[in-house]
Amino acid sequence: MGSKEFILKHSLGVRIFHYILVVSFVPLAFTGIVLYFKPYDELTMNLYMRIHVILGIVLTLDAIAFFLVGFERVVTFVKRMFTFFGDDVRWFTILGGYPQKFLLRKKVPVPPMGKYNSGQKVFGICVVVGGTILIVTGWALWAFPHILPVGMVLLFGNLHMIFGWILSIFLLVHIFLGIYMFDDFKAMFLHGMIPYGEAEETAPKWVKTELVKIENHV
Repeated sequence: MGSKEFILKHSLGVRIFHYILVVSFVPLAFTGIVLYFKPYDELTMNLYMRIHVILGIVLTLDAIAFFLVGFERVVTFVKRMFTFFGDDVRWFTILGGYPQKFLLRKKVPVPPMGKYNSGQKVFGICVVVGGTILIVTGWALWAFPHILPVGMVLLFGNLHMIFGWILSIFLLVHIFLGIYMFDDFKAMFLHGMIPYGEAEETAPKWVKTELVKIENHV
């Protein structure tokens, strides 16, 4: 296969899930930060809270729908995220070569990766674990604050805050690296496909074992 041909990396279902995730989580993170610092009057803060809750409902429905409709994909994704090899350890020792690229303008050999590199696996774990905790604690704090024990409310509040900050910070890094890897960025938001040459360079293990070719791509 030539380097100018394309392969499918992100299916339509995955892209739709990602669209809704972006539309809901980015403003969720923003409104969450506003609710944390409380810079406005009570009326405005109540408005932010209502917006936060509505966006939380959208995010929850998106997650549930994708879990039910794309259950096999979810299982595969989780398996990829939680599976680490020796190459992942070696990837972390050089942080995927990104510091060398950005700070030293130097390209260093990077251990061969699968569909997702080691950093993306860590981010994926944070999304799966942190996202689940945010949804569960968010619903509990909104719907049952007067039913739950005080200690549990405090615990849920702290967990919601901590994982909210973790995912918000990870989101900034994810956006930066997503734009840096622009072909993958376009694939996730547009057509789902990346050049074969790029895939062969960044994800050689995936190319060798799970390649999906897009025929007659123009």
